[in-house]
Amino acid sequence: MGSVIVGTGMSVPDRVVGNDDLAAVMDTSDRWIATRSGVRERRVAEPGVGASHLGAAAAAAALADAGLDAGAVDLLVTATMTPDFLAPGMAPLIQDRLGLGRVPSFDLRAQCSGFLYALDLADGYLQAERAGTALVVGAEVHSGFMPWSAQLASGAAPDPAGWDRNTRHRGWGVLFGDGAGAMVVKAGRDPAVGYLGGRLWTDGSLFELIHVPGVGFRHQPYVDQAQLEGEDHLPVMQGRELYRQAVRLMPEAVRQVLAEHGLGLEDLDVVVAHQANDRITEGVRRALGVDADVVPSNIGRYGNTTAATLPILYHELRSAGRVPPGGLVCFTAFGAGAHWGAALYREPGDRT
Repeated sequence: MGSVIVGTGMSVPDRVVGNDDLAAVMDTSDRWIATRSGVRERRVAEPGVGASHLGAAAAAAALADAGLDAGAVDLLVTATMTPDFLAPGMAPLIQDRLGLGRVPSFDLRAQCSGFLYALDLADGYLQAERAGTALVVGAEVHSGFMPWSAQLASGAAPDPAGWDRNTRHRGWGVLFGDGAGAMVVKAGRDPAVGYLGGRLWTDGSLFELIHVPGVGFRHQPYVDQAQLEGEDHLPVMQGRELYRQAVRLMPEAVRQVLAEHGLGLEDLDVVVAHQANDRITEGVRRALGVDADVVPSNIGRYGNTTAATLPILYHELRSAGRVPPGGLVCFTAFGAGAHWGAALYREPGDRT
């Protein structure tokens, strides 16, 4: 019996950083960023605000949307690549902020595919009757990664060295934003609706497509001045190969999960795809032979919020009435690891 999404919510910081703001701290422009990624602006958290703060706010909104209080939740699954602390993870912080009680709460580290993995895991718990109501959260505060964040926070122009550093990392440093999305998921009674099933894959041989080479425990000490001076604490991305793999593997995953359920592309109402880059989203559309109504995008307003892209986009589509009763939704993502996959969800209700 498919698990049913009964509430959704999102939370993004108030502060909007547009492409022109970034052009003041590095060699770039609105046109350069927008034509390469589709990003026009992103939300940036204030110093001291972590992924757990945004995640808790999104989760509270999802509970309110579902008409439930915190006491109804008996499982919390969170996904992030930017936790408030190295340890513990984000989940116990959200659990405490929401007053969920001592329910099992844990993080998943599958980066851009984190929410997809978390939703699939929550469904497994519900189907095994190990939980009745699950709260699934994807939240990120990428600002701490950004070489330009200190200059924007202070309002001071970078010195020549800072300008060069920001410019050196612009290939990935203009893509990301801060935000969170959440879903409340309950065990369903009708096997024909709700979470129909998903397929997840991992290929660790692709881990260097995007990764952080330093500040890890194969180093002794795990962080030192040499790593910081070498900027090993910042992400490294192979953009062209990342694009090539994403536009191949996400459509393949969508087609495979549809075929496993005896369905075709013509049965889909909407594909909620990870918002990594509008070029990737357009590549997925071309590979599937569908238009922007079927594979929508909101990266222009938020940037890549990693584990939060799927729940934020789904929440916006649901709120706008773009997920019709009885509609078939496919969630798909690809990201660092490499992790990827797809999952089918049938919206409850009858078509009229």
